[in-house]
Amino acid sequence: MRFIYSILIYLIAPFIPLYLIKRAKKNPDYKLFWNERFGFNLQNKTHRPIIWIHAVSVGETRAVAKLIELLGVQYPDYQIMLTQMTPTGRNTAKILYPNTYLHYLPYDMPHAVINFYKTFKPAIGLIMETEIWPNLIYYAKKFQVPLFLVNARLSDRSFRSYYKACFVIRPVLDNLTGILCQDTNTRNNFNKLGYSGQLDIMGSIKFDLTVDQSHYALAGFLKGTNFTRKIIAFGSTREGEEQLILDAMPDQFEHLILIIPRHLERFIEVEQLLINKNLKYQKRSANESLKPDTQVLLGDSLGEMFAYYIMSDIVVMGGSFVPFGGQNLIEPLYLHKPVIFGTSMYNFMQISKDALDMECALQANNISECFVLLNRLLNEPTKYQKLSKNCNKFISRYQGASQIVIDHIKSYKLYK
Repeated sequence: MRFIYSILIYLIAPFIPLYLIKRAKKNPDYKLFWNERFGFNLQNKTHRPIIWIHAVSVGETRAVAKLIELLGVQYPDYQIMLTQMTPTGRNTAKILYPNTYLHYLPYDMPHAVINFYKTFKPAIGLIMETEIWPNLIYYAKKFQVPLFLVNARLSDRSFRSYYKACFVIRPVLDNLTGILCQDTNTRNNFNKLGYSGQLDIMGSIKFDLTVDQSHYALAGFLKGTNFTRKIIAFGSTREGEEQLILDAMPDQFEHLILIIPRHLERFIEVEQLLINKNLKYQKRSANESLKPDTQVLLGDSLGEMFAYYIMSDIVVMGGSFVPFGGQNLIEPLYLHKPVIFGTSMYNFMQISKDALDMECALQANNISECFVLLNRLLNEPTKYQKLSKNCNKFISRYQGASQIVIDHIKSYKLYK
């Protein structure tokens, strides 16, 4: 089956440049580093042994901060290499981790994957979330690279899709050294797929946050000394969501709304919506403190999500009022910011359920109801303070997953 899969990949390969060129119209960085993506002329620019982490995009890249910190302490003689699939992920890593070696993960063609392993010879590989690439996983075992799925999540919805092809998926998974799961449900789903390797629960690495003081400084600069209104952040909004937010926004809404689109290439699109609504807005890229009459701040920047959350009073999670499965609510909760989300949270099902149970988050059926909850929270200080206090309890309960990863990999020919 892997042979057939590889043939299909090579048949598709001639069309990949067309895809990259199309994406480059909105984000020119897609024109760069094609040799890395296709596995040609790769160069290893470090003489140190490599610990390799794959974090597909921005969210996963930001989530590995604590893990990278612990690896640096535990294995100071190693070079940490971070791979991504998206330019936004790579650019985020460049800002957050200046001492890591950045590289795109090659497309899953045998020659590209073989060249990757021959060039970098990683001592161990840690793949964040549930990125299952058959050739990448097969050749890791072939080249004797211990390879783990870390922070793995397999929802019931994804399990049902995988189970239909479990005769194909199972041999791929069995080439992994181990799978470290976020929760019991994920472990059970991998068990039902027939995975026979090491299978453990580690919790979610996304709880092990580190926030640089520069984010607090930036938040202070943006908010300024004269801005006294409350700030509502709509974080990682998705296509169609900004229109819903602006349509439901009450007339004369006295609180500032901070809109943070998930994708870089959508900043211009969202700005046009603000213009069409005749709203007084500022762009983060203007690099100015908030003006007294500003109604909306457009967060058109990368790597500054923490600053946006710090300056906010309440955070509304994007991707949850349209069917995208929600976004990571851990970051605002870590900063003691109560969270409101919609009904589409299947990508964070267990975490969102736990947040509701521990009363640090609220759920709204639609955007209109969301604004009702926002007004209620802002007009009831006691309720707001209770949710804010519960945020700290919630985060404290689940921290420690990064250390569990370190404990699991200590026996794989790595030394301190």
